[in-house]
Amino acid sequence: MTIVRRDLNGEPQPIRNFLGLFLGFAGLVLWLVAVHNADYLKMGAYGLVSVLGWPYFVGLAFVVMGFAIELLRTPLRSGRLFALVVLLAIFLYGTASAIEPVAQLTDSWVHAGFIQYIIQNGHPLNGYDARFSWPGGFSLSAILVAFTGQANAIAFLRWFPIFIELSYLAPLLVIARFSGVSRRAGWLGIALYYATNWIFQDYFSPQALNYLFYLVVIAAVLACWQPRRLDRAAPERGYWKERVAQSRALMTHSRLVGNDATTTWGSVETISVLGLLGLIGLASAMSHQLTPYAMVLALAACLLTRRLGRPELVLLIAALALGWLSLGASNYWVGHLNVIFGSVGQVSSTLTSNVTSRVSGAPTHLLVVEIRILLTGALFFLAGVGFLRRYTDSRALEALAGAPFLLVAAQSYGGEGLLRVVLFALPFASLLAASAILPSQSGTIRGLLPKVSIGRFAGIGRMTLRLIIIGVVLAFALATTIVRGGNDAYASFSRGELAAVNYAYAHVHSGDTIGLVNYYLPIGQRDITTVAVYDPGSAGSYQNIGQLLLQAKPTIIILSQSEEAYGEEVVGFPVGWEATLETTFVNHGYRIAAHWNTATVLKVSV
Repeated sequence: MTIVRRDLNGEPQPIRNFLGLFLGFAGLVLWLVAVHNADYLKMGAYGLVSVLGWPYFVGLAFVVMGFAIELLRTPLRSGRLFALVVLLAIFLYGTASAIEPVAQLTDSWVHAGFIQYIIQNGHPLNGYDARFSWPGGFSLSAILVAFTGQANAIAFLRWFPIFIELSYLAPLLVIARFSGVSRRAGWLGIALYYATNWIFQDYFSPQALNYLFYLVVIAAVLACWQPRRLDRAAPERGYWKERVAQSRALMTHSRLVGNDATTTWGSVETISVLGLLGLIGLASAMSHQLTPYAMVLALAACLLTRRLGRPELVLLIAALALGWLSLGASNYWVGHLNVIFGSVGQVSSTLTSNVTSRVSGAPTHLLVVEIRILLTGALFFLAGVGFLRRYTDSRALEALAGAPFLLVAAQSYGGEGLLRVVLFALPFASLLAASAILPSQSGTIRGLLPKVSIGRFAGIGRMTLRLIIIGVVLAFALATTIVRGGNDAYASFSRGELAAVNYAYAHVHSGDTIGLVNYYLPIGQRDITTVAVYDPGSAGSYQNIGQLLLQAKPTIIILSQSEEAYGEEVVGFPVGWEATLETTFVNHGYRIAAHWNTATVLKVSV
């Protein structure tokens, strides 16, 4: 006779034991079906979501349900949660790579061109582009390309986003473990990070690599040092008097020299880790303009909240960043000091360039932008609730979530500063948001909201909690699916467009110019010093674009589907505006040299 063990609810344990994994596997199968059935050429104004069928959304729901089931199981099975988080990342960051035929974003192709120059010449090209003043990431990529035997970096572009996002998982796990939240809240925070990271900074770029550096440094610091337990004020003094007394200790000598943090690591281990973090800081200072300063602010936040025992690390990375800016990047800042320091203190203009100027374009584009704002606002609202609910021994998470926003007062970063700031704060805001649902119940620093006791309704409460987790994570993940791929109508490229670019490079000579109506093409990956690429930029109307191109007299002009979509969705040009320009160019000395379904190459008549 076979005996089937049952739990307290009378359900067979094998079903409950494997339900989360089964849902995850079913979700993966549906994802494969969705990717197989998606037709990139049918992409509409809403971008990637317009070619995703119902299997994608059902599969995503299955993965989130499986995660919620495993998250509230006892005992907690970290391996299963890890697998389900990886599946969530694949849905959100691997779908575009699997469906779209070539790599997204012109910048990733331009970076491949920078790397190609280093491979061919053995050094960066000073004075060509500001990004070459921070060549560390490009040089490392050139070594990787040579080591793997590739002719160029193009083979890495398409799948880089999912690769680097999964690379972030290791430091995120360490941060969650040592951040002071519970294990379940830590896993939920990681899931929320992936479900809300719509900020497309994980393309093939130095900032994607430097974000990994940033997470590794913070993870190592939180793992090494813990807050030294401080004597609590007398209970009769009340919560706020206690908080005032603890806040006054922030700027004491003991706090600033790291005496309020303690570690169980030995001296050799600690010094070795500090040395490694110093090297990472040097690599970051040489490869990105913004990340080292975010790293300094984060380390200072750790020091002030008793999570860093050595102030020298803050000073070292600050010195490395300023030293490289002063010396290694001198060819950039000479004559451009206003670009670096011109926006210091101008928070209003920075917010305008980062937010207000982006809320424009066609209704479809406006909807995507508005959802992005609501998504980010909802996450930080939940983080605020988490701050009020959780008990803890240190406010390091709150400080780490808030510190990057000081960068907004210093630099607009070309209109992208706020996006980068939100990204730097996102891992810690996600853990705080998780604490709104699964708050820690112990710590010397008490929460501002009363504890909620489920009591004898524990069974109903657990089911309600599971539904809340499913609802929150799934809502965020669906929103991220919409807005992360919302620009793909013009930020992703077809094979025809890549073929047009390759044709152009093959039919120009040294000193010639390739003309574009805007920046959205897979171009810039070769001949960066011999072939110029010209686009008129913000020229107002598409008629002005045509006039400027005719005045520039490029040898070749490329018209493409992505360029046309950008004009319609973001700038507000009428449907068919590129056809009008094509006629104009043909009437002014150009002929159609090659044509694909998604691109046309025009060449000046001899």
